[in-house]
Amino acid sequence: MPASTNRILPLLATLSACLLSTINHAQAPANNVKPPPPPGITRLLQAYPQHLKGFSDNQLLWKDGLAMRYDDGLLKTEDETFDSTDLDDQMNGLLYTPGIPTDTPTYNCDPGTFRCQAFFRKMYGNSEAEVRRHLAPVTWPDKKKGRSKRIWVTSVNGVDKHLQAVANELAARPHLRKYVTDIGGTFNWRNIMGTTRQSPHSFGIAIDLNTSNSEYWKWDHRETWQIDSVEMNLPWRNSIPLEIVEIFERHGFIWGGKWYHYDTMHFEYRPELLPPKKVSGTRKATAKNTAAGRI
Repeated sequence: MPASTNRILPLLATLSACLLSTINHAQAPANNVKPPPPPGITRLLQAYPQHLKGFSDNQLLWKDGLAMRYDDGLLKTEDETFDSTDLDDQMNGLLYTPGIPTDTPTYNCDPGTFRCQAFFRKMYGNSEAEVRRHLAPVTWPDKKKGRSKRIWVTSVNGVDKHLQAVANELAARPHLRKYVTDIGGTFNWRNIMGTTRQSPHSFGIAIDLNTSNSEYWKWDHRETWQIDSVEMNLPWRNSIPLEIVEIFERHGFIWGGKWYHYDTMHFEYRPELLPPKKVSGTRKATAKNTAAGRI
């Protein structure tokens, strides 16, 4: 073998080794760089900055020091997901689409109904007495023009203020009055009908509008709702104007009329399922740092 070849082969081997090392180094994550949090975590941090501060090792971090598991890693049936919802299920199991619906809900699609009970009990209160301590009044439109009444929801996360903003918009639109007066209720510590799960009404974050001008699938099928064939062939019904839905969504509330198991009178405060409101200046920088887990 020529001497030049003897020199070239070791050089090629060295270059190959260096190239491989460079590629591996480029692909390997930097020791001090943490992966970004899951999108669901980012939305939670943006929606509830008063309570949540970050994310680490599959734990949602609360400002009072509590660490709450985000994803339990379990494969679940639909019933198991409802009965043991974790935060990952809540954020990603069924995605809520804001805006005017382009079609009726698909079979068994009830976005927003996977609720991590531990999260809501921690946020709003673990008992009826605890939730009651945070209730605040909202001035709501009454039947007669210019008249109003007081209703009660939680003040946690400013839900009372968000609902007051909804009420103010509705009061300025008299053509919507018949749908929003004589409401079905707000705070009520109870289970969801036919389940052992706590209703969002228990936490003071939900309101049912006029029951005479809205629909609920179990009321429409009072004697037969537990029969599989009835549930599988459920015709969607709705009388609530979508103008009302747009107002509620603008202030952080989702609508039960976007569920296959429709509950068109129902609205609940769930800002983590809606696009975040735009912030500017210092608030925007703070929100960005919070989402990145720096605060």
